[in-house]
Amino acid sequence: MASLPGMFERTVTMNSLGKTFSLTGWKIGWAIAPPHLTWGVRQAHSFLTFATSTPMQWAAIAALKAPDSYYEELKRDYSAKKAILVEGLNAVGFKVFPSSGTYFVVVDHTPFGLENDIAFCEYLIKEVGVVAIPTSVFYLNPEDGKNLVRFTFCKDEGTLRAAVERMKEKLKRK
Repeated sequence: MASLPGMFERTVTMNSLGKTFSLTGWKIGWAIAPPHLTWGVRQAHSFLTFATSTPMQWAAIAALKAPDSYYEELKRDYSAKKAILVEGLNAVGFKVFPSSGTYFVVVDHTPFGLENDIAFCEYLIKEVGVVAIPTSVFYLNPEDGKNLVRFTFCKDEGTLRAAVERMKEKLKRK
């Protein structure tokens, strides 16, 4: 967006290592913006994170120097893993929504009869041994997200296949 004519002065670009380098939980990223837009970002940063450990900063530098081939391989790898998960979730009986630019897939869990996303995710963990993320936590009005959960495909193929098989065995449509 910032590269479009007249947009740099009005744009804050934010990114993180988490999505680009499969480093979930690292919480290391950056914001690029003209000086007049960075005040708010710096204030939020000082109250949320303040500093990131030095080894993670060095790791970030190394990661950002990755050759183009890294990104090409990552895209192929994620595409294959996404196909495994989407095909599996469809076979289990979920309505799977299209996704791109992420390693998450959002599904409608309502065919399995639980009252909301949190109850479904708790059931999935306790009874099936699979983790999904309730989406209602991302909504201003949690009711708007109560029918949806998200799964991630940034796992090894064996883990994805095993999760799908457990859901096929233990989840029953209502």
